[in-house]
This record gives sequence, structure tokens and C-alpha cells, in this order.
Amino acid sequence: MAYSDPILRPAVTSVGCGEMTTFALTVVSSVLVAGLLLVLAGVGIKRRRSTTSTDETREGGFSPPSPQLPLFDTEDVDDARAIDPRILLPVIADQANPDRLFDLACSIKHRYGDEPIHLFTVRSDTRDDPNGDTAADEIAAFHDELAEVGRDRTTAVQTGTSRDDDVAESIVRMARETDADLLVMGWDGTRPVLDASDGRTIDRVLSRTPLPVYLARIGDPLSAIDRLHVVVPRQTDHHEGFYEAIYNVKQLADVLDAGISVSVFEQNVQQYRTLFDLVKIDIPAEFASVASWRDLQSSLETETEPEELIVTLAVREGEIGWDDELRTVPDRFADAPARSLALFFLREDEPDHDDRFLRTE
Repeated sequence: MAYSDPILRPAVTSVGCGEMTTFALTVVSSVLVAGLLLVLAGVGIKRRRSTTSTDETREGGFSPPSPQLPLFDTEDVDDARAIDPRILLPVIADQANPDRLFDLACSIKHRYGDEPIHLFTVRSDTRDDPNGDTAADEIAAFHDELAEVGRDRTTAVQTGTSRDDDVAESIVRMARETDADLLVMGWDGTRPVLDASDGRTIDRVLSRTPLPVYLARIGDPLSAIDRLHVVVPRQTDHHEGFYEAIYNVKQLADVLDAGISVSVFEQNVQQYRTLFDLVKIDIPAEFASVASWRDLQSSLETETEPEELIVTLAVREGEIGWDDELRTVPDRFADAPARSLALFFLREDEPDHDDRFLRTE
């Protein structure tokens, strides 16, 4: 086909093969460079947008933190719970001196902690009891009185009531629901524990939860106690809950500004002094070796004072550190002048839990 008008003649007819190749390469190179510039610009924009979005999220607080970038390190959270345990305090309305038991729970907590004490009362399931409403009102008033003690101690209190004939099961269930770290319970100090066949609440609670359970009879206002006498049965220092118990003993002594005396059944008391010093909180303690429980009994009867609190570290039967003599503690210490007595049952089934109570330096 012939073109009469040169304007309509295809440009290719006037371009050689070499020139055509050069032109094509130039176009391709330009396209590639432009594409690369667009990609780089897009990444920059995306990065700026991502930064802006993150800043807005932090300021607004409406988005949960990324699971890969937690706001708090897990170890820090565990340490906080160590110094400020979440305590469940089961009480009954006619319990003797419940304010002293509550004061004990407050003193175990860190003075600047913000975890509340969970005050809990179990009512028998009395659906046909015409005085049920009256009982509920009495429990509410009872809780209010103890909450007032908490306000004096700058400790938050959460209260709860359960209707259940199985008191022990209700307490254990509440410990799970509140994610408790520790149970503090009243004890008359005269009857032995660890006898589940007796069907008593304390024994059944101990058999159903691995949590530390501190049983106490406080014979004086807690502020009057000027010394803690701690009894450490053989091999208790090998138990996984040992350092937690020592930490809480130190915390209690620090709050009360009380001295600490420790009785051990080993001649090498320096070993226990070293273990004691591994635990956080700097507080001095005196150590003494006793040859037997009979010797310990004699020592407590002659050397303790009425304003002292005797704390025996205890484990469940079958655990390392178990001693049949733990059943005899109420009888053995009955004639000691000290009017306050406690059994601190150690935590079980958490081998790594104790690490958070040890010094890191």
C-alpha cells in the first residue's frame, strides 16, 4: 500500500534496526526505574502510616497490646505478685477475734501493694430457714467491720458470700475463681490438723488445694507481737515452697518491727542462715539448733514470751519435709507462754515459684 501523504507514513519506515533496539531498551529501563521509585515511595508511605497508627493507638488506649510486644514482662508481673500476694481470707461471723486474723493477712501483703484481700464467708444452704435474710444482714455488717480495718491499713477489700453445705469445697472453688496466691484461715490452735477423716474444713481444704494455707490463732493484737519464733522441720528447706514461706515470715516481721528466732533440727545452723539470707528483705534473725521435738518443746516453754508468735513451717503428708510430729504441734506448744500460734503450710506442685523470692544479685 502506498501513502501519498508523508504524515500518514509509519515512523518505522524511517527508523533503522539499531535505532529501534536502542529506543526499546531506553523505554524498558525508564519503566523499571519508575517502578522501583514507586515501590520505594510506597514503602515509605506505609512505614509513616504504620508509625502514625501506632502512636494513635498508644494515645487512645483503645487497642490491646500486641501479644508479641507485651506491655509488662512476665517476670515483672510474677515479681509483683510475689511481694503483693492475692489473699483469700475465709471467715465466719462468730469467729473469735476476726480483726486480728484480718490484720495478719494485711501484714503479709506489701505495704504499697494494690491487690485486694478477698474476704469470704460461707453460709450453710438454708433455703427453708426463715431467718436467712437476717443472717445475710449480719454477715454484711460483719464484712463492713473488717473492711473498715482494711481502710485503716490502706488495704482494699472485696467481700463475698456463698451458700453451700460443703464449706471446704466452697473455699477451694473461691480460691480458684479469685486466682488466689495464699489462704489465711483461723485456727483454735488446740486441735491437730491433717486428719481428713475428721471431716473438718481445714483438713479438707488442705487436701484439695496446692496453695499455701496459713492457719493462725492470734492471741494478742498483732501490733503487740514483738518476736516471731520460726520452727523449721527437717528437710523443709528442700521443699518447693520453702523460700516463699521465709519471704512471708520476713515480710510479717518487717511490718510488725519484730525480731526473728529460728529453730532447726540440724547442727549446722549456718546452712540455714545462708538460705535465709538468699531471700529478699533484709532483716536479722537468730538461729538455734535443737536435737528433737521434745527439746524444742522444752525450749519454747522456757524461752518464749507471751507476746511472741510461734510459726511452724509445715507440709502436707507425703511431701518432702513431712514429719509425723507436725500432728502434735498443738499439744507440744500448748504450755508455751506465747499466746499466738501459726502453721504455715507450704505451696506444692510449683517447683519454679520459689525463684521469684530470691535475690538476683
